[in-house]
Amino acid sequence: MTSLSPSRPTAKIPGPSVARLATYLTALRDRAAHGVTVISSAELAKAAGVNPLILRKDLSYVGGHGVRGVGYQVHKLIATVSMALHSDSAQVVALAGVGALGRALLAHTGRDPRFTLGALFDDDPGLVGARMSPDGPVIAPLRDIGGTAADGEPFDIGVIATRDDLAQEVCDAFAAAGVQQILNVTPVTLVPAEGLSIRQIDLALELQLLSFAAAGNR
Repeated sequence: MTSLSPSRPTAKIPGPSVARLATYLTALRDRAAHGVTVISSAELAKAAGVNPLILRKDLSYVGGHGVRGVGYQVHKLIATVSMALHSDSAQVVALAGVGALGRALLAHTGRDPRFTLGALFDDDPGLVGARMSPDGPVIAPLRDIGGTAADGEPFDIGVIATRDDLAQEVCDAFAAAGVQQILNVTPVTLVPAEGLSIRQIDLALELQLLSFAAAGNR
């Protein structure tokens, strides 16, 4: 089979392709866990819910080339996509807001080897000083945002799941601490500092879109 490029791709990948590549990576890891070593583009596209032509176009951005009539080597494609998405090493995450939504995010990342929880912050005096797990970080007050991970480096990703009125303040604090990637799960539209990348997830909007789709299928 044709080998996949081991180097990290340098071409700019379109945003929609990045999102789909993350989906392919999840599907590939699931197949690898079940002992699958080779997968066709049709099989991977079906698992990701996309058209095979779109899948092949997305993979072309990262140097993922299969063999016609055979498919892709699963482990090599995992390595290639992981490097393209910078998920070949664990990303250190800091979570601000340890309410119900924050805990749900925490539970998810805790099971994913691609992410390491570096810090927890909250403004609830009843939570500050506690731990969510025996070996997890102590919940610190929001005013302490500005620290670093255990290795002394800035956090890779800051997650904002606070009250709406605190979201921008927390965003600014993360930026001042050197965090360049923010996941915002509050409905607040944040004003980013220079060089800061923000990904907004509006759960209410997502539910509205699903409701519209459901109504159209009735």
